[in-house]
Amino acid sequence: MRTLRCGARTVAAAALGLLAACSSAVVQLPPPLAPGATEVAAADTLAATPTATKPAPAVTIMSVKTRTPQPTAVVDALLGPLTYPANINPLSGLLVSDPAVLQRKPLAIKISNFPRYVRPQAGLAAADMVWEHYSEGGTSRYTAIFLGAAAERIGPVRSARLIDTTLVDMVNSALVASGTSKGTMRRLAPKPWFPAVITNLTGFDCPPLCMESIDANSVYTSTAALWQVLTEKNLNAAAQVHGFAFQRQIPAGGQPALTVGVDFSSEALTEWRYNAASGNYRRWIDASPTELVEHVDAVTNQQLTADTLVLIFANHVVDFTVPEDYDADGLHSTYATEVQLWGAAPRPLLVFRDGQAFAGQWQRADTGALPLLTDSSGAPLALRPGKIWIQVLGLESDRTSTGAKWYVRHHSPKDYGELGPSPTPSITPEGFVASSTPEPTGTATATAAP
Repeated sequence: MRTLRCGARTVAAAALGLLAACSSAVVQLPPPLAPGATEVAAADTLAATPTATKPAPAVTIMSVKTRTPQPTAVVDALLGPLTYPANINPLSGLLVSDPAVLQRKPLAIKISNFPRYVRPQAGLAAADMVWEHYSEGGTSRYTAIFLGAAAERIGPVRSARLIDTTLVDMVNSALVASGTSKGTMRRLAPKPWFPAVITNLTGFDCPPLCMESIDANSVYTSTAALWQVLTEKNLNAAAQVHGFAFQRQIPAGGQPALTVGVDFSSEALTEWRYNAASGNYRRWIDASPTELVEHVDAVTNQQLTADTLVLIFANHVVDFTVPEDYDADGLHSTYATEVQLWGAAPRPLLVFRDGQAFAGQWQRADTGALPLLTDSSGAPLALRPGKIWIQVLGLESDRTSTGAKWYVRHHSPKDYGELGPSPTPSITPEGFVASSTPEPTGTATATAAP
């Protein structure tokens, strides 16, 4: 039995069955979609450690500890999901003092979360939006999106994952990474935005990607250096970003949600606790498999928060042609996971804002847009303007609630195995094909798996 001890929280994993039994709103998600089989090629990889960099200038971004504050002004009207006023950031719903900042290209920056010594990370607090997704081997990784706000220190920057082939499409951004497997690079290369992939593997060093030591988790960057590089390459053009709706007014039909636990594995644990004074959720993270601590930003030394927390449930498929990490014996690997953030069939989601939970659906029929989030009636589900944190979870993930406490345990297919050709089906073709059997849009009462 494992027990999480984190201040007032003490939850025994063995007690999840009791939690389900006493819950007044316990829901089991529909089964995952069946992946399509494709021919499997021999596996290969590329070292993720950045190459040696040229000497940094006398004054580098690594010595700066401040950031540009994110704007906080909001408006009362419903904003989006298709169009926004010229002075509204489409990634946060916030009013910006200078609309010109929205005319630059968004930045999607990969930030490491494991091993734990990479924490506290720098720059997560400054991002307009953060996507947290399953990486491999029971770990998670971040894609932080910057547009309206700037940050002078971001990192540690790490390698891209298959999900980024879709996330970049969603926000029409540049992609910033440090090292990436050959298999993932093959998926990135055909993209029309590949010239805006900024990594050591595409010829970039310091600045904008500055390595502070021989550790692969020591690469840092800044938004100023990245936008400068894009400008020099004539790529720093305004992008059309749309898909999310924002409104300060709280939607109807919410349920109490004061704590939200989201575990990607027995090692990757998070919890969000609602703070009524600030009206947002504060983030806690694993210090060990049995303890949670405040998750802070290395620049601000303040706890990370989210004005809106979005849990998106999507089909996860392991690609056994793309190894991402190796065992010491060199014979086994954890493989890449494709997260299928596309499709016309509705998929489930949960939105948490203002201390309340809202169940709904998401679908993405526009290749160049964020998913459309809707309530049970099909109307846009408005997010609270401010910092948006999105956690992407498997369709078969356990979801339970009791009172104002919510808990989700991620599940995705096994991603560990021997190197070499595998008979296991690989990824499905990337595209926008509806499921032959659409998933139900409602919820069914059931008990969660232990």
